[in-house]
Amino acid sequence: MSSTPPNFCQNCNSKSELPFNFCPNCGQKNTDGKITFSELWSEFKDSVLNIDSRTWRTLKNLFIPGKLTLEYFSGKHRQYVPPLRLLLISSVLVIIAMSFQDFQSATNHRYNIKERILKNYERTRLYRTMEGIVDGTNIIFPEPQTEIITDTILSAFEDSLLVLLYADGYRYMDSIDLNRYATLGTEKIEKISKYDFLNKTENELVAIYKKDAGSLERLVFKQKAKYIKDESQLSAAIIGHATWAVLLMMPCLALILYFLNFRHDYYYIEHLIFAFHIHAFSFLVLTVLITGMNIFPWWILLMLMLIIWIYVFISMRRVYRQSVWKTLFKFLVLGIAYIGLFILFLFGTLILTFFLL
Repeated sequence: MSSTPPNFCQNCNSKSELPFNFCPNCGQKNTDGKITFSELWSEFKDSVLNIDSRTWRTLKNLFIPGKLTLEYFSGKHRQYVPPLRLLLISSVLVIIAMSFQDFQSATNHRYNIKERILKNYERTRLYRTMEGIVDGTNIIFPEPQTEIITDTILSAFEDSLLVLLYADGYRYMDSIDLNRYATLGTEKIEKISKYDFLNKTENELVAIYKKDAGSLERLVFKQKAKYIKDESQLSAAIIGHATWAVLLMMPCLALILYFLNFRHDYYYIEHLIFAFHIHAFSFLVLTVLITGMNIFPWWILLMLMLIIWIYVFISMRRVYRQSVWKTLFKFLVLGIAYIGLFILFLFGTLILTFFLL
């Protein structure tokens, strides 16, 4: 077996006339591809635990309002984690924090919709079985005393059972209104059989109830049924798509910053980098806030939210080098625009997620 020549780089395939310890082209250490535990630990210490590493240097300057952005603008790029990567990592931390708080299984109701419908269906079957038993008993034993006893039993059973049935939406008897659980409040009643809902797939329901409908109406019906069968999946999907929503929102936010500071000598991409940095900081604070929301008192959570806004204001003042009043005005305009963008992209994410369930 031939060994790797000492003048050949496994990473970039470049060759040198003389042997080398580090590749003159890409800088990688000359290696045969084998990695020892000591080398792996050394890399981990240098990249993560080392106080002078790029990760720690980035975090240290990120927590000083505006400093990381100004450092990046001055040309110090290799010393810090790239802005987009920093944003993605911080957003992932928020998603992880949400998963620990069980946000992904959150629903719109205090109960599981499918479970409630199933209980309702079983109660109805039980009540009708009791009715059949009573009617059969009265036929076999037609004496008046028998009818009094069976009616008394059924009445007592009915009093306790029907209260639960009506409390759980018994108004449509053997059917449910699909739009009761998945609607914007404008749709008409759309009844489907409880049995079909519980025992058939979404595609089978569409074939039964929407066979003559248009493609969009069929898709909406299918997604409603899918959502009601497992409401928590919408929350999980929204959280999964949240990172993409934020990424799509960043260019719009950078454009607002560009127009607010059009007399400044910054290019559009520099406003975008600034937006990445302030959101990376915000996501890190939100990670702490979400992780400790069941531990911290309310005033600490409020302080953490205030810290984010104060950080943004100070960052704007330092990066754009303007007076307090000018910065305050632009900060308020940015805040209003941000809320509008957030609502727009949140609504878009909800709609998109619903159709992609």
